Amino acid sequence: MRWKDKDKLNTLGSLSWRIINDHVTYLISSTADAGWKGVGNTGRICESLMFGVSPTFSGGGDSNAAMIRHIKALSVKDKGFSWLFRDLSRMQKLCLFAAVLAEGRRTIKGRPLSNARIAATLPTFAAELRLGPAHTVPSEKTFANNVSEGRKRFLATLEEELQSRLSEDELKAIA
Repeated sequence: MRWKDKDKLNTLGSLSWRIINDHVTYLISSTADAGWKGVGNTGRICESLMFGVSPTFSGGGDSNAAMIRHIKALSVKDKGFSWLFRDLSRMQKLCLFAAVLAEGRRTIKGRPLSNARIAATLPTFAAELRLGPAHTVPSEKTFANNVSEGRKRFLATLEEELQSRLSEDELKAIA
């Protein structure tokens, strides 16, 4: 997916790319954490939630601290960015997040994922993003339209929010 000015510092494109990446990372982070895979760890997590005891896990390095951070994050419903996506339909949100998540992934032949490939595997991306099932698999054109409209609405909301935080003098300096 092409995101205009995502690498250009101090631009709306750069800020919006960072926000959406952070939000997508938040959505997938707890399922991507390697420490969540063991049945024994699941039991320890449940005990810690029930009794308020900080568990010890048998991982090395910083895995214990990461696990405890994720346990604490279970009580938080979102990272604080979800309101920026309030104007998007469910399908626009799913398609936009899937396109961002697919950025950098490659096919077996080493090519970037096409819109057709992402659209065909949208249920897999929906599960990875924990956004519920995609009830239909959209066509490539429908997927691209949803990504485009979702991105446009997200950028409009972000720009509106940024302008509301500026003073009149700062707005005049920009114009």
